[in-house]
Amino acid sequence: MPAVQQLPAAGAVVDTWRALLTGPWCREIPVRLRHSRFLLVLYGVSRLADVNGRTPEPSAALEPLTSRLGRSCGARPETVARILAAAVAAGALTEPTPGRYALTTTTVPDWTAALAHLDQG
Repeated sequence: MPAVQQLPAAGAVVDTWRALLTGPWCREIPVRLRHSRFLLVLYGVSRLADVNGRTPEPSAALEPLTSRLGRSCGARPETVARILAAAVAAGALTEPTPGRYALTTTTVPDWTAALAHLDQG
């Protein structure tokens, strides 16, 4: 289970999440994840998220999230789905409803869990 971290209450969730991703989290991410499409997909999710850190409802979007992210990251939708599942396993994202993701800023992600998830499948 990822450890809990204390953050300031000011600012949008997406801004805090991006600051964590480019700062303290980036130094902890294994090199294999940093040199893959993993970070591209995470940045893509943050780009699509609203100020509360939630991606659009799957039914409201014109095309699936995995297709939109795949096109912007140069990856197949299946690969994007695996990366999103790995980010959920690490604790960097949550999936409150199927196909909709939310950025998580209250936990310190377990990046080795993400790596293990990607190595599995």
